[in-house]
Amino acid sequence: MSKKATFVLIGVIAMAIISVVAISSSKTGNAVNLPYYATSNPTVKQAYEFAFKNPDALDGVNCHCGCMENVHNGRVHKRGLRDCFMTEDGGFEQHASQCDMCIQDTLEVKSMIQSGIAKEQIKQTIDSKYIR
Repeated sequence: MSKKATFVLIGVIAMAIISVVAISSSKTGNAVNLPYYATSNPTVKQAYEFAFKNPDALDGVNCHCGCMENVHNGRVHKRGLRDCFMTEDGGFEQHASQCDMCIQDTLEVKSMIQSGIAKEQIKQTIDSKYIR
């Protein structure tokens, strides 16, 4: 095989690989363009995607991990679970990726919303898990 034919073959193979990766990424990939820490596992990714697409669902739902009382990354979270995932300027917050409580409560909110439960009931349900 000539050098030219070899280069053409390598080019065709490379293009095929790039196409397969691109198609695969578009079907299962990072449609929200999440930061690396938000994709550390499927559960974390699911919570971040929900938070990004539904910030109002988390706004005002209290977080009980302590981030609403103590400074995290230079700020106290004021907007509830929403602040665990998003900064006030709309950027991503790393806190939730390292906090199982934030992730689990967010996924519980997601489930309740999908079941048609009203926001006030969702807030009461989350609070009742921690406030006795």
